[in-house]
Amino acid sequence: MTNMKVLKKTKQKPMLGDIFSFQILDDKFHWGRVVSLTANVGGFDNCILIYIYETQTEGNDEIPALTTSDLLLPPIATNELPWKKGYFKLVDNMELKSEDLLSVHCFKSVLRGTCFDDKGNQLDKAYEPCGINGLDSYRTIDDKVSEAIGLELAP
Repeated sequence: MTNMKVLKKTKQKPMLGDIFSFQILDDKFHWGRVVSLTANVGGFDNCILIYIYETQTEGNDEIPALTTSDLLLPPIATNELPWKKGYFKLVDNMELKSEDLLSVHCFKSVLRGTCFDDKGNQLDKAYEPCGINGLDSYRTIDDKVSEAIGLELAP
């Protein structure tokens, strides 16, 4: 069970620059963007790297401004399941510009305490926002978003 609602299942693979919406609260849509299809995070190759933004809207037909200063969570590496299961709904695809991206994608190894970039290279220090060096499922994404907006986690 998840707090996220099923919007539309799809067989279409996420593409670089895809802007998607998802819904947790009945009257609010959250927004995300695909920023890489080739991330190497936590030893997993070709991960889908996404940003999830703090901005919420009442509908999902008009895309709000999505900026790196408005991230709800650090970058997240995931697979295609959030789309295939219908939690993430493709709204549009826009070319990524350099200002749409963080200068460094940082992921911290919980076991080793060291940080890595999205190519699996060890970093000299943590760069904020720093995520977890591993692959997130739609369930853990649901938990992270729920926690960030103050909702009780789904059972």
